[in-house]
Amino acid sequence: MVHLVAVFSFTTLFALAMGTPLIKRDMATIQSDITNISSLLVTWDNDVNAFSGTADGASAIHADSVALESAFQQATTDTQATSNFTTDMDALLVLGQMENSSTLLVGGLTQIAEKGANFTSINGTAAIISDLSSLGAAATGFIAAIGDIITDQEVVAQATQFETTWSAAFGDAISDLQTGL
Repeated sequence: MVHLVAVFSFTTLFALAMGTPLIKRDMATIQSDITNISSLLVTWDNDVNAFSGTADGASAIHADSVALESAFQQATTDTQATSNFTTDMDALLVLGQMENSSTLLVGGLTQIAEKGANFTSINGTAAIISDLSSLGAAATGFIAAIGDIITDQEVVAQATQFETTWSAAFGDAISDLQTGL
């Protein structure tokens, strides 16, 4: 019986250890994730701006959206595995990187909404709305995760503003596509 308890205890500890991440992420990982997201956003934005109502163009935007969603999800996972930022400057540096991405993201969403008729002409409206819904959840999830590791409340407010802006931009683009504007 004593051996059975020892085996059970060892098994329990082993299972807990396996469920705990062995590698703690850091600020450099988050910055690398943001650099990757920024690069993918440039490609996505270029494809959105070039979209003229062709199936190939819509496929390119879809592929870009899937890649971006995956990058945002990875960045969220990495951010959630990171300790709180040690200084306000760390948080401000990351948010500064996000500011450049934010302009591309919001601009691309505006372009998608303005090109709604092009998506309608190829029966692609439902697909782009689905992509934007998934991408929006991943993007706002990432910026929320960033906000969770910032300790200074004034800096948290800046992260919250990004989340609000992105959420509204995704919501507006989806709404405009749904109503045909």
